[in-house]
Amino acid sequence: MSKMKETALTIAGLASVLVAGQTVANAASTYTVQKGDTLSELANKFNLTVEDLVKTNKITDANMIFADQQIEVPTQEELNENALNTTAASSANSAASDAASSAMSEAVASMTAASEAAASSAAASEAVASSVAASEAAASKAAESEAAAASVQAQAVAQDTAVAEQAAPAAAPAAGGSVYDQFIANGGTDALWQNIVMPESGGNPNAVSPNGYMGLGQTKEGWGTGDVATQTNGLVNYAVSRYGSVDGAVQFRAANGWW
Repeated sequence: MSKMKETALTIAGLASVLVAGQTVANAASTYTVQKGDTLSELANKFNLTVEDLVKTNKITDANMIFADQQIEVPTQEELNENALNTTAASSANSAASDAASSAMSEAVASMTAASEAAASSAAASEAVASSVAASEAAASKAAESEAAAASVQAQAVAQDTAVAEQAAPAAAPAAGGSVYDQFIANGGTDALWQNIVMPESGGNPNAVSPNGYMGLGQTKEGWGTGDVATQTNGLVNYAVSRYGSVDGAVQFRAANGWW
C-alpha cells in the first residue's frame, strides 16, 4: 500500500547532505532504504562501491534490500582502516608461511650437509644428530606459526558469525509449521508470498517499520497484527478489495515497488 517514508541519512565527516530536496544534518552514518532504492544507486549517491556497502552491512544478496532497512554508510576513514586491517592480516599470514618454508628449507639443507660429512669422519655423526635436532626445532616453530595464523583466522570467522547472528531478523516461532506453511494453509499463495510478503517484511509476522507499518504485509490496519492466519486472511482480502485479485496486487507491487 502507499506509504510516506521518512529519510534518515547522515554521513560522518560531512556537514550536511542533500537528499530528496532536503538538507539533512550530520549525525550518524546510516541511511533508511526507500521504495525503489538499489545498492548500486546508493553506492553512486555516497561515492562508494557496491562492495563497500555489502561488506559494511554484511549483506548476503546485493540484489535484495528492503524499504525501511537501515544501511550503514561507511566513511573513507573506516574503509581505509578496514583495508589496512585486511592488509595486516594478509601480511601476518604471508610472514608465517614464509617463516615455515624457510625453516623447512634450512632443516633440509642441514640434514644434507650432515649426511655428506658422516661418510668421512666420526664427527659427522654428531653433526647429523645436531642437524636432526635443529630440524625438529624448525618444524615445531613452523607448526606454531601456522597454528597462530589459523587461530587469528578462526577468531575473525567467529566474530563475523556473531555479527551475522545479531543482525538476523527475529521471527516468532509458529505453531503448526513454518510461517510460509501457515500462510499457504490459510489462503495465501506462493506468488503473494514471494512478491509482496518477502519484499515488505522478509516473512516476519512481527516486523514493525520505523514508520509504524506492521506484520507480513506492512500495514497500519488491524490485520497487520495477530497470528499468521489473521494476517494472511487480512492481506488476501485487502489484495482482492483494492486490486481486484491477488494477481492484480502482485502485478501492481512488481510495477511500482509498493502496494
